[in-house]
Amino acid sequence: MKSDNESESNLQVFQEQSPCPYFKDDRISSIEYLIPSEEETGNYHAYLSKGYRRLGRIFYRNVCDTCEECRPLRIETDKFKPGKSQIRTLKKNEDIRVVISDTSTLTTEKIMLYHRYVNSKHPENKEEDLGDSVNILMAIHHGYGSIKEMEYYLEDKLVGVGIVDEGLDSLSSNYFYYDTDYLNRRLGIFSILKEIELAQKLGKQYYYLGFYIEDNSKMSYKKYFRPNQVLESGEWREFLRE
Repeated sequence: MKSDNESESNLQVFQEQSPCPYFKDDRISSIEYLIPSEEETGNYHAYLSKGYRRLGRIFYRNVCDTCEECRPLRIETDKFKPGKSQIRTLKKNEDIRVVISDTSTLTTEKIMLYHRYVNSKHPENKEEDLGDSVNILMAIHHGYGSIKEMEYYLEDKLVGVGIVDEGLDSLSSNYFYYDTDYLNRRLGIFSILKEIELAQKLGKQYYYLGFYIEDNSKMSYKKYFRPNQVLESGEWREFLRE
């Protein structure tokens, strides 16, 4: 890993290379990390528009030399219309209560929910121990001053937690974890629809949904939230993929 300072924007910049987590064909992933000053975090919307995401205090984006499969995807909230399948998902989950907070808190209940989620949702990976789960959740739940936390309850049971980062003109879906005993409810899809709804209520122009990868089934579903745009070669363009 190497680093240098950019005095003009008061950022610390790092790059790191590692085996690509999305393709098992020996591709190398290159990620650029930015550590902004406290003042610069107020410009997060500008970084979102350049393809960055957030983990803790760090902003990051893919800068791979030979691969452009990971494309940031966003939705113009005033144009979004749920499809028939998405409407069915909303109706199926009408009994779920969503509690939205301007502050994010980490509890034992959330830690255990995430720990069960990550070890059941991604069984192909080495089982994550509880300490690692806590460290990851600390970076998801904290490190940024404008976090929206969305808790999903079925009666009194916590079945999902969504962390959404707020920018000046946008919301960015940071992470969602849930009880995998309820896979038939499509809670991941439901959470995206509720986050878009929140962005609309807050008058945000954009909703950022992270990276879209056409040839990865865990990342390609995002194309079904339409109309949408993807970032390619530094430009956002309409992307209505069937």
